Amino acid sequence: MTEKAKPAWGGGGKAIFRTKAVCPTPTLTKVSVRDFEIIIDEPPSNHGNDEGAQPLEYLLASLAGCTNVIINKIGSERNISIEGMEVDVVGVCDTRGIFGTEVIKVPFPEVRLTIRGTTNNTEEEIAFVREQLAWRCPVKVVIKESGSLIKEKWDITYL
Repeated sequence: MTEKAKPAWGGGGKAIFRTKAVCPTPTLTKVSVRDFEIIIDEPPSNHGNDEGAQPLEYLLASLAGCTNVIINKIGSERNISIEGMEVDVVGVCDTRGIFGTEVIKVPFPEVRLTIRGTTNNTEEEIAFVREQLAWRCPVKVVIKESGSLIKEKWDITYL
């Protein structure tokens, strides 16, 4: 696979994802992903310059993005749609590991995932999407398998 190659999709097998980062300061990380640059930094309270989101914020943002993509993928397969969808993610972080005061095996003991929107589909169809999301969203699977409790709330208006 060349440096500019896109991840392989097509319904099975394995896809390769690649990032490359440069770290010009102790808190600033510039990550190249395909043709994009992601800026990661810490706020001034953590000795950064606040030039980008923190790494843990990107982790939670990845869950929001993956949730959106996978819900819509499942929906397109089954003619199910959630209009005006919003995804909120809140992570409760045990910072003792970050600060070196204690070994923490589950840095996010709780992650709250809220999905809002409206649909013309039935409650049963949305329940199907929810069940599929549990194992088809790779970011959700990684977070859950790390030991985090994911508290999921679906706030759907049925038309």
